[in-house]
Amino acid sequence: MTAIEQQPTASRRRAKRGNYAPSRARREQIASSVLQIVDQSGYGDVTVIRISKETGIPQSSILYHFPTKDHLLVGAMEYADSLDGKEYNLESAWPELSEDMLDKLIRMRLSRRNRLLLMTYLRGLATQPDNPASKYLATKDMRTVDHWTKLCTQLQHQGVMHQALDAKRTAMQVLALWQGLVQAFLRDDSLDADTMHDLFMDGMRHLTCRNWQEFLTYLSRPDVGI
Repeated sequence: MTAIEQQPTASRRRAKRGNYAPSRARREQIASSVLQIVDQSGYGDVTVIRISKETGIPQSSILYHFPTKDHLLVGAMEYADSLDGKEYNLESAWPELSEDMLDKLIRMRLSRRNRLLLMTYLRGLATQPDNPASKYLATKDMRTVDHWTKLCTQLQHQGVMHQALDAKRTAMQVLALWQGLVQAFLRDDSLDADTMHDLFMDGMRHLTCRNWQEFLTYLSRPDVGI
């Protein structure tokens, strides 16, 4: 019997899983390198040769983890999402997301133009069901809608959002609003972060009927006399 075969069952299971951590670290190293290239010069400059030179990882190993360029680009954005989630503590922040935090997130997203361009490219690829971008964006959009649904529900509890509105449908509309504004931002150099913030917040007020809620609050004030 080999040394591994002589080990207890639990030990053998640990031995079999021993390569998982190094493999995950290798994937993150590759994804981090791709993200740096995207930020520096755009997704068009991502190549296996360049990644191999910058990381010292053999090309065969890179292709083992990410068999195509599309897999590399998706892996980079998944890695970026995980970094943003940790930095801004998004999972716990969403239900009670403040306007200041929302402003910070908007400006952070807009400051990373090359990543916005990459996301636009991936959304085009996502129309192909067998492309890795399809599953990635389906999961990402579903998670985003879930976050906004929680926030919209909280706004309804606070009396800020109209009670008759469906929170999930409103969340889907908010996501569509943001994606449309991003496309306008990438095409129109006259749109800056301040304008984008104002446009998004105006859209949010319309989608949640916040203006109507504020009007009702105004009418209920004792000094108004109605």
